[in-house]
Amino acid sequence: MNRGYFEVSYQQAVNQRNWLALLSLILSLVLLVISAFLFFKTERVIIVPPHIEKELWVDGNSVSPTYLEQFGSFTSQLLFTKSASSAANQRSIILRHTDSGYSPSLRHKLIEEEALLKKQNASYVFYPVEITVNPEKMEVLITGDHKYFVGDKQVSSDKAVYLLSFTYNGSGLFLNEVTAKNKD
Repeated sequence: MNRGYFEVSYQQAVNQRNWLALLSLILSLVLLVISAFLFFKTERVIIVPPHIEKELWVDGNSVSPTYLEQFGSFTSQLLFTKSASSAANQRSIILRHTDSGYSPSLRHKLIEEEALLKKQNASYVFYPVEITVNPEKMEVLITGDHKYFVGDKQVSSDKAVYLLSFTYNGSGLFLNEVTAKNKD
């Protein structure tokens, strides 16, 4: 038998084994690094409403400014456009989207407002004109026209400015405070 041939074949097998072991080690390290990146990655959910006007996104720590704007507009319509017949339904919807710390005081105010609307047979409409979003503070400043009606007759119309503050806890955006601002 050819001893040189076996030595060369043995050396090639050892080299091949060493290279495969090195390759396996490198692939294992890459897999660990990728796993670590996936472990610390936050998930972003892309929300697709029926009619898309702007991109909306939500991730583990924040929401997009456009989502905050749309949610502020939705919330303002529930809070500032109502009649005696719609107030109870709007109250239940808005309280589902309210932070638990703010919910009792808002509920009390909405019930008082509902009783006043029924007593006076009144209603009011809010038309947003300008919406300014502060995503760092999770605030939406909404300026608009507020029209008041008693029965079918408009009794007043004025410009109104409201600041809506929100909190985001990773599972949803919740109303945290409503403040009427000066009309300057």
